[in-house]
Amino acid sequence: MRKNVQLMFLGMSAEETDPIIRLLRASRLAPRGHLVSNEQEFLSALSERSWDAILFTTDQSGFSGKNAMHHLRRLDKDIPLIQLVPNSDSQYLLQGLKNNIQAVVPLEEKELLILAIRRELENLETRRKLRQTESALSDAEEQYESLLESSTHAIACCDGDTVLFANQSLASLLGFESPTSLIGTSLSLCFSQNHKEELQEQLQRMQTENLRSVSLQLTALRADETEFNTNLALRPARYNNSACIQVSLSAERKEEEEVLQDKLDLVSGLYNLAHFNSELDETLQRALEGGADCNMLYISLDNYLEIRSDIGIEGCDQIVRDISTLLKKHVNKAHLLARPEEDSFAVVYHDPNPDKAYNLAKKLCKAISGNISESGSTTIQTTCSIGVATISDNTPTRKVILERARSAADGIRAENQRGNGVKLYEPSESNTDDATTDKVFILEDAIQHNNLKLLFQPIVALNSQDITDHHYETFLRLLGEDAEEISPNDFLETLDQADISIKVDRWVIKETMLNLQREFRRKKRNRVFINLSSRTLRDRKTLLWLAELLRKAGLPANYLVFQISENDASSYLKHAKLFADSLRKLHCQICIKHFGSSINSELVLQQINPDYVKLDGSYIQELNEAGADNKDVLKLLHMLKAQQKVTIAPLVEGTRVMGTLWKAGVDFVQGNYLQSPKDAMDYDFFDS
Repeated sequence: MRKNVQLMFLGMSAEETDPIIRLLRASRLAPRGHLVSNEQEFLSALSERSWDAILFTTDQSGFSGKNAMHHLRRLDKDIPLIQLVPNSDSQYLLQGLKNNIQAVVPLEEKELLILAIRRELENLETRRKLRQTESALSDAEEQYESLLESSTHAIACCDGDTVLFANQSLASLLGFESPTSLIGTSLSLCFSQNHKEELQEQLQRMQTENLRSVSLQLTALRADETEFNTNLALRPARYNNSACIQVSLSAERKEEEEVLQDKLDLVSGLYNLAHFNSELDETLQRALEGGADCNMLYISLDNYLEIRSDIGIEGCDQIVRDISTLLKKHVNKAHLLARPEEDSFAVVYHDPNPDKAYNLAKKLCKAISGNISESGSTTIQTTCSIGVATISDNTPTRKVILERARSAADGIRAENQRGNGVKLYEPSESNTDDATTDKVFILEDAIQHNNLKLLFQPIVALNSQDITDHHYETFLRLLGEDAEEISPNDFLETLDQADISIKVDRWVIKETMLNLQREFRRKKRNRVFINLSSRTLRDRKTLLWLAELLRKAGLPANYLVFQISENDASSYLKHAKLFADSLRKLHCQICIKHFGSSINSELVLQQINPDYVKLDGSYIQELNEAGADNKDVLKLLHMLKAQQKVTIAPLVEGTRVMGTLWKAGVDFVQGNYLQSPKDAMDYDFFDS
């Protein structure tokens, strides 16, 4: 996924910054660089926007990383500092850590630099989310306290047995004039002598065992010493910015059987979704405290939908009852058994050993596959896929643990299409050893056997000035073993690092021209944008090859628009200018894409002099954000309009953005809102 990244470079040159931006773009980030060289520019930049990282080198004259650190502390700004050093000398690392710099990376270690930047971005995002969460928590607590006071339910907040807060409903229920009569007193005084110890014991358990909820049936005392039966519910809460226990009283007393019935699924007799969620939350909370690891088994019936289609709901209910009985037989009562979904069961297995959980899952899987149910005169047999996921102090939420166990179960069916197996969830590991070599081999083979295909996405005018020529951008897809389409995002870094990119570019150019020939024969005059890699920009032979191809094809060359990344042009400006000039001599057109992402945008524009300029997608993505400031994109568009450049806005995903771009004077728009890339150039421009 693309993520917009705002980078500030201290006193660095374009030769130093462009490779970094190119590396980040290859790793699916959308970087936007800004160069500052003195204190005034630095302070001005800090006030303009929120920055994601500041990069600087050791060779600095004037404003340095230490100066930046001083101002960041003074202004209480949370922006990670990353220092780029000439080599991996430990003295640089030691000095950087002493200066509280978040990362010190040798310039030649490109992969390490990417990892360091990604790590700092993730850490920064975590800190930002934490601050947002703390702010939201404070607001929620204020609202919570307000709701407590006005609630018709009788509620108190306690620190242990001491009442910190009581609302008017509780005071009225207990026969007091005002809640102030209860505050500071012992809650157990409001209950009969027989039940005081039980209440105090449960309150103590809530604090020491981190229980999520406790239900009690006690006898309460009113102020006039009269008694009444009450249901008491305890749960952890916060009051006045401190942890506490919320106590809710209800005068209606439920029998134990009624209370249990509320927790059970009617068909299976196992715990229902609501109780399962509550218990799983409590389990996760205990695990977060450490020393309470356990495992969850997610049991998904393999052919439940087919069975329901064949024998109906009643037959499915019989299967569920039979499997529930089987599960109760094999799973000890110490563990939680539930039916969270129609076609699945779950076991919270209170043992930290994943091997034991896996072995239990295998036993259950075998037992279920051997189970035979009868519905009327029909005999039914089914199998299941069981995913096992570990719950530990590193498991963040209930949703995450459920998704992990469910994905493991789904993975069994994905592997053999039948299911009937057990799989332990394991976090994916990015193994990059020999990955580039493998991908190059795959691409070589794809070119040789024509296992590549082109897709086309329309680029639509926001005005009616151009109604004869239609515009499309070509997108490359690699075809997998089952003819599934694989996006270049999965091998983008390979294309950037290996000479195979030249062969791929040539394949795309040739196939695009064949498509154009077919379109021209159908009287369709389509102008097509073709992306070029940085390797191709530096390859003079490609220009000779293209000139010969154009001569043989007999196509008007101005219907080919070659797209060059601004960052590639900035890094290899001499090559890019020579390549662009040569394309112009062939009567082809040029587009600069990712415009506004590097620190040399205006220089690239001046040297390349493109026919089209496509803004960096990060500007358009920012317009989608609530309360977005349009200042940056309007400034760029104003500059481009002054130079009479044709502008394109990519990644358009909604009408609100379309309106903003139209008012700003953008010439063309492109994005999935209009149409996602398709096999054919068949967009209805007239209707749009």
